[in-house]
Amino acid sequence: MCLRKHQKEDSRRRVSSLSEEIAVDYRVVCASIACILIVGMTMTDFVSAGEPYPVPSRLNVGPLVDELEYRVIPFQDDRVLAIQAGEIEMDTSFFDPVHLPTLSDWMDVDIYSALRNGYGHITINCAKYPLNISGFRRAFAYAFDKTRVTVEIMNGFSQEHDSLVPYVSGWCIEDNLPYHYYTAQPEIGNEILDNRGFVIDPDTGWRNAPDGSTLHVVIAYASSSPEMAGGIARIAADALHSLYVDAEAVVYGFDEYSRLRPDFDMVFYATDFNSLDVEWLAYEYWSDRQFSVNDYDHEFRNDTFDAWRDQLLHSTTYEGVYEASANMQMILHENVPRLVVYENTYMQTYRNDIYEGHVRDLCRYITGPWTMRKVHRTSGEGGSVPIAVAQEPDSFNIFVAQSPPSQSILDNLYSSLFRRDPNQHPVMDLAKNIEVRTHQEDASIPDGHTRFILEIVTNATWSDGTPLTAQDVAFTFTYILESSHYGNPAAIPLTDLSQAVAIDSHTVRLDFITESYWHFENFAYVKIIPKHVFNDTGEIGYQGWNLWNPIFDADEPHVTCGPYVFSDYEPGEFYRLGKNPLYHYYPRSIPAQTPGVVEPTIEVQGGSTGVFIVWVSSSNHSLGGTYVLREGTTILAQGSWSGGSLQIDVSDLPLGEHELTLDITYLDGHEESSQVIVAVQSSDHGWISSIENLPLAMGVAVISAQVIVAVVILSIRDYRRWKNWNLQRRQEDERDWFAEIFGTGPGA
Repeated sequence: MCLRKHQKEDSRRRVSSLSEEIAVDYRVVCASIACILIVGMTMTDFVSAGEPYPVPSRLNVGPLVDELEYRVIPFQDDRVLAIQAGEIEMDTSFFDPVHLPTLSDWMDVDIYSALRNGYGHITINCAKYPLNISGFRRAFAYAFDKTRVTVEIMNGFSQEHDSLVPYVSGWCIEDNLPYHYYTAQPEIGNEILDNRGFVIDPDTGWRNAPDGSTLHVVIAYASSSPEMAGGIARIAADALHSLYVDAEAVVYGFDEYSRLRPDFDMVFYATDFNSLDVEWLAYEYWSDRQFSVNDYDHEFRNDTFDAWRDQLLHSTTYEGVYEASANMQMILHENVPRLVVYENTYMQTYRNDIYEGHVRDLCRYITGPWTMRKVHRTSGEGGSVPIAVAQEPDSFNIFVAQSPPSQSILDNLYSSLFRRDPNQHPVMDLAKNIEVRTHQEDASIPDGHTRFILEIVTNATWSDGTPLTAQDVAFTFTYILESSHYGNPAAIPLTDLSQAVAIDSHTVRLDFITESYWHFENFAYVKIIPKHVFNDTGEIGYQGWNLWNPIFDADEPHVTCGPYVFSDYEPGEFYRLGKNPLYHYYPRSIPAQTPGVVEPTIEVQGGSTGVFIVWVSSSNHSLGGTYVLREGTTILAQGSWSGGSLQIDVSDLPLGEHELTLDITYLDGHEESSQVIVAVQSSDHGWISSIENLPLAMGVAVISAQVIVAVVILSIRDYRRWKNWNLQRRQEDERDWFAEIFGTGPGA
């Protein structure tokens, strides 16, 4: 099943076409209105780039309402009126700032603002003479006035930006660039063109190309966005005029702009990103790419850029990836295949009078899947949450769906091994444990290969009642690889995956033929599909990956495993999802309306007579059940439990560090696991005593929805000293692949 390496398309990106940019068309308004809008902005809920979002406790547990109803409301004015009237609770689209003064006056409506994980840009055809001369493109960048875009076009709801990696990404080097293209600097641009042989024709007053040919540049924009796109295209023409280059902004209709390729000069449109990674740099700007994910291919070719590609893709450390991505960003900054013209502020509305618990998300904003998981009534239980979408879902086939409404709905219907938390860090979903091995840890693994062994939860169930097992997980990746022979693009990020094998019913192994920082990113968030529905022996099969049309075709099978199940729809009106009581994080014994439920807490008590682990459930479970305390696969204690707190004697632990796992199974079948690291150190280090004589303190850190780590410490200062000493010891003994993959290694 090993795929031949070929050009990748970053499936985690969504590129807005020219016509789609109208969805965020911030119209030009008079100066007085602009002042009101900017003042109103201070009233909104804004989190700046780099500031962490709060993560709710028990993040995975939900849903806490009975159903979601996505209502199709195409026009923005109608959506604004609907949220004011209480007909919808939130709007998944982004509203024009012209509505801000009106919405800010409504006490029952909150406004969420965040810097966009994307930007508007002008793509330049680097294959067309003389635009293929990097000096010409750089001169244009210097002459373009981004501050004018901020003031005149975006009314202050954007910021100037240069890097082709969005500012919200931790990989972005915007603040470290040695120079910027923020303001109009035509004097620098003219000097560059003079030195490159672009001579001004005394008869026309315009520059000619270095070969003496006349030069005329067309900046294309979409007819669907005359104010924003048209305004930016005209600013681009003004910039070229300041360089004595003949240019004009030209509008094209939806059915016309496709005919421009590949002979366009410059074109304005926008790009959004669905994650914060930078692996896509290695494919979008690679000289040997066979196609571009964008409507217009910039045709950029650069050997120096390509030289960093292997390090970006195959480095196993944060430092290695960062060095490569930083250098690649700098090369793009110097050569300007695309000129970012703004990174704008997105604003969404949601009501606060009936429901609360909305979760801010760095990439999915305020209407993402975590909000749908955690939103609940301000009083009482259940409820139906009406949500506006601006267009019809295009498909419910996870391999072909592209529209934002489809993606929003599908995120609530399916599960993956991991999910991204509100800050885009991985949290476990179906996975409950992960181990990473290479040849260094396991000689049976070929040198340069990577193996992931994942243990999955035991209570996952498909919506038709069939248990979800490791066979389904392994089959998902097998299906993606095999269906790639029939054109399934989902296999592109998994090029280096050689096989997926179910070791037992709840353990799966993924083998990659290379080592890379990105392998985890490429498999962790893949939606898992049911083997008994997709298998190639009479069901959907490999060839049917793009023909499967669930929901819209009532005869097609549709079996899912997410927090919600699809229940009903009326084309052009609504799409309704109901809570899934079979969901593996469904709040069975936890009151659905209870907000902010905290993790079960672990306390470590000690003294001269013994050391105990005391586990206390804060989720109000009184059912009792069974427990197993283990260190790895070694069982230290087990038995039944009648409810309340559970105390286990661990006085016999020898010196060293012990990672203990407590598995709880309630009588109703609900399962929970907690972990505690007990560090039993001798007094040889001078600053930490043996655990028997230690007046204990405890540090607690939430790692995921089901894992708590408590470390025995003397004080915060001593804990840091112990942590540093232990980290040095571990680095000498082994490579911590898990930490590197999760970005928590040195330098992360």
